[in-house]
Amino acid sequence: RLAKLQSDIELVTLDALIARYEDMLGKSLNEDRWQAFFHENPFILHMAFGYPVIKVQDQASVGGRKLSGQGEKITDFLVKNALTNNTALFEIKTPHTAILGKSAYRDGVFPPSRDLTGSMNQALDQRYQFQREVTAIKDKSRVWDLESYAVHCCLIIGLTPTGADEQKSLELFRRNSKDVAVVTFDELLEKLKQLKAFLAQADEFGAEPNFAPPNTEDEDAAYG
Repeated sequence: RLAKLQSDIELVTLDALIARYEDMLGKSLNEDRWQAFFHENPFILHMAFGYPVIKVQDQASVGGRKLSGQGEKITDFLVKNALTNNTALFEIKTPHTAILGKSAYRDGVFPPSRDLTGSMNQALDQRYQFQREVTAIKDKSRVWDLESYAVHCCLIIGLTPTGADEQKSLELFRRNSKDVAVVTFDELLEKLKQLKAFLAQADEFGAEPNFAPPNTEDEDAAYG
């Protein structure tokens, strides 16, 4: 009963989170609101990667400051692999950020938007600064269990296009980016819904196990 209760609480909480996410997608919110949302629910960021991550710091300074004190590079979230401590950087935009150009470059081919390429380059610059200054960052922050073997970047931006040519153009572009993973806001929402469906299915199977206790009377009869 306790396990069932815990499962019910998890599903109710996830339902509320999905409803809030959908409500936010329907509004014109700025980057700060979305950063706050992911700060409150960091496990959503885990689903952007294929390995377990732990949030280290949001609005993390990754270096780049000039002698004048200007030019500091700030990444929205600094995370690390829970097993290897290898770090990754998150850059958060908004669902309404354009990810493709408005008109086709050639028939059936749409170019990436200026916002998309600029955001990817921003993430790569943050990675460059972090890798240059990771030793000093660890020393100043007293966070020693950070590694920069192969720092990955993840960009959460825009919504999945609806047209077939636009979807093809997006996939062709982002799948050829080995250093910056591009994930749309509605893809993260779909992952939440799939997680809910999985937990509901597991709860259903757990509530009604598909086995029964042995019938001892039949066994006695069979063996005399």
